[in-house]
Amino acid sequence: MLDIGTGAGSVLIPALEKAGVHGLGIGVDINFGWFKHALLEIQKRSLRNTALAQMDATNLGFMNGLFDRVLCGFVGWNYCFDFVRQEFTSLDTMLAEISQVLRAGGRVGISSWAKQEDLDWLGEQFRMYLPAYVADQKMGSASTVYSKENAKGLERILREGGFQDIEIATETAEFVSTDEEEWWCQVWGAGWQEHIDRVARTDANKFKQFKKQVFDNLQIYRRSDGIHSRKTVLFAFGKKKSLGGLLSNN
Repeated sequence: MLDIGTGAGSVLIPALEKAGVHGLGIGVDINFGWFKHALLEIQKRSLRNTALAQMDATNLGFMNGLFDRVLCGFVGWNYCFDFVRQEFTSLDTMLAEISQVLRAGGRVGISSWAKQEDLDWLGEQFRMYLPAYVADQKMGSASTVYSKENAKGLERILREGGFQDIEIATETAEFVSTDEEEWWCQVWGAGWQEHIDRVARTDANKFKQFKKQVFDNLQIYRRSDGIHSRKTVLFAFGKKKSLGGLLSNN
């Protein structure tokens, strides 16, 4: 099994535990720094059936047909596909690489964000309290820091990539941060770090005031056990054509 965009291991580690001692999983990520988080979890759970490698998903360095499963979590296809117009803007090199390393009859599973309530809400706070910064950075009225994708687009991507038996599912869940600082760290790591850090570097006093305003307004999401936010995930699954199917198309 190959996990693309391993990050802190949120997809890889549960998959390894489900696979058991006879399964083998390799996690790849373009950002080597994320592996320190994944390694801590791997060591904590005594998982020995895995390996990690720094690698670009558009240029996977594995032999053809090596994996029977490929997982791709929250990597994003907006680099080549416009989910509003439902059309490709450039060649889909990532799915082509996935198909190449996947054996005939193997399956790919893609997870993608459809909506993250708290990240969208933070964008509104930027527009409310830092309008000059928003205008300067050309963030626009609908700025976002993560790839918002949709079921119709993912289905087309898989279909045109040569996959069959495509299944799409949606799941919405409520996430809880124990306090404001934990929530702040989570949204920082989920995509807002570039803007948060830039404001902090530019004007420390303005940043301190902005953070306080955000924390004050954040109380609308506070419950007895912490800060609540809803997130919606899309899951898309597809099967690479079997060898017989591939031959019949040639």
